[in-house]
Amino acid sequence: MKTFIFLVVTSFLLPCCLYASSDQGLAQASQQATVISAKKLDRTSNYAYDVGFQVGCTLYVARYKSANDYVPPQSLTPESTVNVRPEKHWLHVFLPLGRSLEMRIVSTSALGSDACHDNAPAMAREALPAGTILPVSLNSTIRSDKSQIGDTITATVMQDVPLRSDGISLPKGSKITGHVTQVVRQGQKSDESIVSFQFDQLQMRGRTVPVSTNLRALASAMAVSETHTPRTSTDNPSDWNLVPIGGDEVSYGQGGPVIQGSEIVGESTGQGTLAYATQDINTECRGSVDGNSHAQAFWVFSSQACGVYWYGDVKILHSGRNNPIGQVTLISEGKVLNLGKGSGMLLRVDRASDKGTQASAEAK
Repeated sequence: MKTFIFLVVTSFLLPCCLYASSDQGLAQASQQATVISAKKLDRTSNYAYDVGFQVGCTLYVARYKSANDYVPPQSLTPESTVNVRPEKHWLHVFLPLGRSLEMRIVSTSALGSDACHDNAPAMAREALPAGTILPVSLNSTIRSDKSQIGDTITATVMQDVPLRSDGISLPKGSKITGHVTQVVRQGQKSDESIVSFQFDQLQMRGRTVPVSTNLRALASAMAVSETHTPRTSTDNPSDWNLVPIGGDEVSYGQGGPVIQGSEIVGESTGQGTLAYATQDINTECRGSVDGNSHAQAFWVFSSQACGVYWYGDVKILHSGRNNPIGQVTLISEGKVLNLGKGSGMLLRVDRASDKGTQASAEAK
């Protein structure tokens, strides 16, 4: 009986040990790669993504498939670093915690010397495309009665932001930093409370990219929270009606359409709304600018969102689109102008990240 049990256990463990040994051998022979893109394929009947891996001066595009509408693992988002081992038609990808994937190689190409210099991904070398919308949540509280000029402010990008049509994106969780540039308290030679600030650096995975942004929309933390409340009583998330901030659009759960009137203007993802920027003739906000016409990340905002929401008498005195470029000025007739932590913003990247010239900004 003992001999029989031993044989059964051995027959079960042996393949596992051989597989583990094989996997460890592949891992030891692997090379470091940088993920530079993850593009969803809409033409396939199943859920698939083509993921770009840069290994030295070679670009591998390999296909990740899922039985459900799941995005690739966090380890395969752009800017991530993983170990890979190419083998004929397959790319072995080694993830954290001992996990691994076997992905079929779709294409292989050589990168030019500029593209593969220091094995740096494209995102770190290029300025953010002008017109890109950054949906962020404020990590700092800004108050006209307590903030000081020079105080650091930070915000977190709340949704993967498409940057180019080839799948390059700015990952959710990236941090943008700036500082307070002006504070005017009510009663100090003014009947209003005024606060000015600007964001000037985007930090992601240890890299810092200069950036200049203007403010398209601002909403209180309460307004942001309200968008997560379903407008229907069903328990099925795919049937939820979620109303974004600043428009009459309705998002139908995760993976559903975003509808404005009777027209589909985008899609609702697990992170937020992905839609094309639209222009309301009753507002100063624009649609697509500088030729940046691909879908934008709006998070919990409508694609028409423009101005201030759920903040009483707070108004945008200066959005940062012209001189002083990148500087946002808010004004309130109340005693204290208070931007709470968790406030939502739609920032738009200016044409020149170094703030350029006045003529360049005014041309926008």
